[in-house]
Amino acid sequence: MEHQSVDPDSDLRLKINHELSANNKENTTFAVYLAAYKTKCRYVQNGMQCTGNPVLKCLRRHDNTTPPSYFISCSKWKINEKYHRFISVKDDVDLNLLSQLLNGQYEGETDEPVNNCSTILHNNSKKTNCPHSHRAGNIIKQGSIIRKICGVKYTKIIPHDLEKCPYIILISKGIHSHPPPPPSHVPVTIWDRLQELIRQANDDTVDVTPTRIITGNLIKTYFGTEYLADVHASLNNADRLRYYVDKIQKEIHLQGCGILGVIYNYSRNINNFCEYVKRLEFFEDNHYMIICTTSEQLTEWTKCKNFQIDLSFKRVAGEINEFEINYYNNEHNLILTFARIFTNNTNTIAYQRMFRALFDLVKQLTGSSVQFQHIHKAGWNCIIADLNYAQTKGLGFVLNEINGTKSWEEHLIYIFKSCHVHYKRKIREKHYDDSVKNNMYAFLSAESENMINKLFNNIQMADESTSDWIAFYRQNWVIVSLNKCISKIDNEVWIASPDNTNIAEAAHALSNCCGKNLKLVTAIIQGRKLDKERFTAINVHQKYSIPNRGRDKGLIARNIQSNKRKAHTQTKRSNMTKSVPVKRKQNRQSNNNKKKSKKTIVIDSDIEEDCKDSDYKEDNKENELALKLKELEYQEKDLALKERELALREREAKIRVMELSNCEKERQLNLAD
Repeated sequence: MEHQSVDPDSDLRLKINHELSANNKENTTFAVYLAAYKTKCRYVQNGMQCTGNPVLKCLRRHDNTTPPSYFISCSKWKINEKYHRFISVKDDVDLNLLSQLLNGQYEGETDEPVNNCSTILHNNSKKTNCPHSHRAGNIIKQGSIIRKICGVKYTKIIPHDLEKCPYIILISKGIHSHPPPPPSHVPVTIWDRLQELIRQANDDTVDVTPTRIITGNLIKTYFGTEYLADVHASLNNADRLRYYVDKIQKEIHLQGCGILGVIYNYSRNINNFCEYVKRLEFFEDNHYMIICTTSEQLTEWTKCKNFQIDLSFKRVAGEINEFEINYYNNEHNLILTFARIFTNNTNTIAYQRMFRALFDLVKQLTGSSVQFQHIHKAGWNCIIADLNYAQTKGLGFVLNEINGTKSWEEHLIYIFKSCHVHYKRKIREKHYDDSVKNNMYAFLSAESENMINKLFNNIQMADESTSDWIAFYRQNWVIVSLNKCISKIDNEVWIASPDNTNIAEAAHALSNCCGKNLKLVTAIIQGRKLDKERFTAINVHQKYSIPNRGRDKGLIARNIQSNKRKAHTQTKRSNMTKSVPVKRKQNRQSNNNKKKSKKTIVIDSDIEEDCKDSDYKEDNKENELALKLKELEYQEKDLALKERELALREREAKIRVMELSNCEKERQLNLAD
């Protein structure tokens, strides 16, 4: 092929090999065959990897209930040997052709055309094989990429003084003996603008990715188009943008964004990193933790009476999780996070280290030691958390270090309260009988210790498989954390503190809005921004009396929203109960009557009808409440729409006045002329 000019829209560039696209089923079979041979068998015995060849096998069932399924297996597979080659074969594969290929019986075609593949790659490509399959007689293989050498010579003439003669002469001599290569080099001017774009995106989101750049508005801001492929053809390859992003990220974060990046930023205090990362500790058992907080956060922590602790799993990528201490500030209607601890271990010893380090930091940064109500007669009186054994035990160990007169279990009885929502959820996940589950739920409202012991006995008698469950919840500090009548926490404190960890869960959701599966350095920087924003909002509210939200989030408004939610759930439940078919209950009753051989006495009474009437009235009341709530919501939406219409009319009137004034000015100018 010879050409003296390069036309991007030429037939040569747009040519597609007809043979490769004519028979899709045949090409798919060739691709499956080549992939099977290039996929090594994973079975290893005595340090030697299996060298078996791929063979086609069929899986049939004796009862013929399902059709046979075909798969590619290993020729050296034996019974009870795992991890041999197993590749399922889909319906778009020609089984006869695949069997011939694997068995070496493929003879090719008599009128087989010569393969003229149209694959063209740029000079910088590192690919060595063609992505398509090629035939050479009865052999199917991948084509090899051949690097073409061009004999054209370029001569560039540059004047000595470019200011006097601002021209450069480029001379091309010879004829090109290769297809026109795809454009691979990004022009310098576009590359400079692209660098500015990536750095700007990195400043905005900290952890910039190609997807965020493509889906954002910066491409249109910098280049005037929504797609990078329109800027230059080489940017149609998304991997090129990913390469540029990674390159700039390495320039910004020299040691990466993992634990090495944290150590580097902490040791050099880059961008005041140490103002937020207060401790970076490593231990002999490969446990490390990063404590992120400020003196302002810890001071606010010491002022509250109760708080919630919980572990977040989604925010940081890899093995590292985030442990948070959260609190809802009723004065400013904000969820506050007092400390974030990034840790790669969550056993009892790890939690003990975390709590110990946190309490030491409180004394170091605020000048006063932590105080607990049951020890110092002042300070924190309740800690709410999920019933995580390692987490709670680690807290108890640290409390025992502060005051050794009580064991770690006794300390928890005076201060720890577990989440009722998680307790109920774990019960729902168990496959116990309804009567057993009801007895388990009854622990939360039991009014005496005798009643609790009775519930334990009833559960054990009803279901023997609950022995492990009973053994765990019979621990004194566990059951005490669920029921106020046997807890050592003051009754008023118990009532005033929440019985769930909704605040901690909401804090996790708030953090996850900034991103999930983040790099460690990115997660720390995002957490710093979020915490600073919260405490800045508090300072502004205190100074200028401007709340964080214009919407009313006070106690009354929150109770109204809670009432609406409860009414909505009640309505949904009533609708669900009405839609349940009655035949199932009748069948159950008939089956029970068949099993029981005792005589039954039928008593005619009007009680059942009265009960039905009362239930019907209650359902009507619930429906009426639901209708009233919907009407109120509709009226609120209608008022909001009217307010918007009024605002639009005001804007239109202002625009009309401006237009009239402009017309008047034009008329005066015309008169003056």
